[in-house]
Amino acid sequence: MGLRRPHPSAFLVEQVFHAPPTVSSHVQCTATYLISLHIFLSYPSVFSFDCYDQFSARIMKNRSQHKSLFRISILSPFCFFLLQSFSIVTAGNPADSIALDCGSSGNPTASDRRAWTVDIGSNLATVHPLETTIAAKAIRQAAEGIPYSTARLSSSEFTYTIPVTAGPKFVRFYFYQTSYPGFDRSEALFSVKSGPYTLLSNFPADFVADSLGVECFVREFCINVGKNQLLNFTFTLFPSFSKGSYAFVNGIEIASTPHNLYYTPPGAYGIPFIGQTSFYEIETSTALETMYRLDVGGPSISPTEDSGLFRFWSDDNEFFRGGVVPDKANNTIKYTKETPAYIAPAEVYQTYRSMGPNKSWNSRNNLTWKLPVDLGFKYLVRLHFYETDPDKTQQSDRLFIIYIDGQIAEFSADAISWSGGNSKPAYRDYLAMIGFEGTSGKYNLSIDLQARDVFTRYSDAMLNGIEIFKLNKTAGSLARSNPEPPKSIFLTKGSQLTGKASSNKKATLIAVGVFVTIGLVLLSLRVYTMFLRQRRESKDHGYKPNFTETKASPFPGEVRFPFLEAKTKEVTHV
Repeated sequence: MGLRRPHPSAFLVEQVFHAPPTVSSHVQCTATYLISLHIFLSYPSVFSFDCYDQFSARIMKNRSQHKSLFRISILSPFCFFLLQSFSIVTAGNPADSIALDCGSSGNPTASDRRAWTVDIGSNLATVHPLETTIAAKAIRQAAEGIPYSTARLSSSEFTYTIPVTAGPKFVRFYFYQTSYPGFDRSEALFSVKSGPYTLLSNFPADFVADSLGVECFVREFCINVGKNQLLNFTFTLFPSFSKGSYAFVNGIEIASTPHNLYYTPPGAYGIPFIGQTSFYEIETSTALETMYRLDVGGPSISPTEDSGLFRFWSDDNEFFRGGVVPDKANNTIKYTKETPAYIAPAEVYQTYRSMGPNKSWNSRNNLTWKLPVDLGFKYLVRLHFYETDPDKTQQSDRLFIIYIDGQIAEFSADAISWSGGNSKPAYRDYLAMIGFEGTSGKYNLSIDLQARDVFTRYSDAMLNGIEIFKLNKTAGSLARSNPEPPKSIFLTKGSQLTGKASSNKKATLIAVGVFVTIGLVLLSLRVYTMFLRQRRESKDHGYKPNFTETKASPFPGEVRFPFLEAKTKEVTHV
């Protein structure tokens, strides 16, 4: 997607080969491998083969002078392959992995075996002013357990300060919207700020929970932390709330992310801006809010099943429009340097939706997703692809068109071309501006895939995963004017649907059934009344209805009814 700068290892290798003649080849060999290993351990997510390329080329050119290096160079590809494979496994392990169980008095372990730490009394965080906050247990305990068992609450402003390393971080706030001793559920109304960013503004936690039909939910953000900076979260209250509001939080999680997971790498072009000819760079001064993270065609994926970054992936059933049956791949995923394992777990790439083999049907239909978002923001749209069909191994085997918000994002989408081959994952990023800054309200962001019927062997389209992130406005705000949230990112796992939500759903179905039954009864009475009236009128005017049967339908299961033909007397005017 952009220009790649030479890796620093290439320059260091060059310096080693320019060493004075007094330096032995053995020393040069050792120094080269130690330098490469140091760079790999320091920058695992950006490690490349530039070092190996220059190293091998110089050895081949001067193999008579560096015989020991020439012998070792035979094993170099294998060694560097092992390093690259190791980097794929370890790149997803965050440098900072902090999980604070707010208001807790111990260091509990959650049901998924993740360890959580107390927010006060450890060296991971401080709260100021601590004396104005209260640690409390929920009056009614949540079925989900940790970190929803306890909360930190306050009727005045307070700030969490968390020392972290520099770099981008996932920030997750966990909320269990219920009543706590001395704090009514309906009075929680607050804002959350972090440095120049407004993450939540006048956040009505009870409204969000009720609109989702859950009691426990999560809000996730991505923030870049500069060198020698502390990560602060300030909770402020809604000033004009007549009853007096309070702020609370059940859990705070911080997880480091690879530098270029969402931010544009230095020297790269940026990502395509939908509807424009320019490219857009997502700079490290930008904060993002996760709106959707969907496993297309598959089930939800829990944070512990993610590839090291504790992300939650929802299924796409609620947002997909169409009757296409999802499919699953059974082959082994070959992660690449361009798409390492931390981009998405294997479960995302193992399930997908496609249009199927019916070319005629494909030409008249699209694969469509409708995702409600807030007006007035820019959105990063990331699409994941993974071609596994053994019949599709060459470029242009399966070409399709991608529309985002009704505009063409890709005219010839080709997963094989992007990934470099079958069974290799790939992803593409796009930027969409929804409305104008200053507008408000909800809007359905659409993603449509349309099959190509020319210049391709198979007229079909496919998709494995969708991620959508909101970018902060110019003033640093990510807050929405309408507090109704999207329904995917806030559910950390399927079991978080509460009994209350289930009972509400049952009550809704019962109510619908009652109304339908009443409607059918009233309709039947209306038809019967009309029939009696027509019969009475026929007697009065001296004619009878004459029923004529039609021929039986030649198609099994097809029902045809005899029609009613009324023959009237002829009236002759004299």
